[in-house]
Amino acid sequence: MKILLVEDNEIDVILTKSLLEDFKSDFTLEVVYNGADATDFLLQQNEYSHCEEPDLVLLDLNLPKIDGLEVLQVIKNTNGKSHIPIVILTTSVLDSDKNFALQNGALDYWEKPLDIKLLKDIVVKNSILVEE
Repeated sequence: MKILLVEDNEIDVILTKSLLEDFKSDFTLEVVYNGADATDFLLQQNEYSHCEEPDLVLLDLNLPKIDGLEVLQVIKNTNGKSHIPIVILTTSVLDSDKNFALQNGALDYWEKPLDIKLLKDIVVKNSILVEE
């Protein structure tokens, strides 16, 4: 399973990677640290033109350059990319952010910090979707 983590906080990147390694051995984790790189990666353009499309995107909202909600909108409104599953992992507790994300195609919305069981449930649920 190919997972793209879009996260600008290095500590959160390390924690997420560690949590994933604890229960999922057959995954590849790619990390980008801002919304512009996330958009390029998902649209397979510029320096990311060689990258494979991920099976799951874990997307933070509070990102430099382009925020996560805009990344979500771009991907979900691009022909041939709208099927990519995107789960929001964020510190934002705003109902408006959650409602916007879910109305614009996010599969789920989770507030940080995450525990290992929750992250496992997110990945397992989406692994099943990928295998179908």
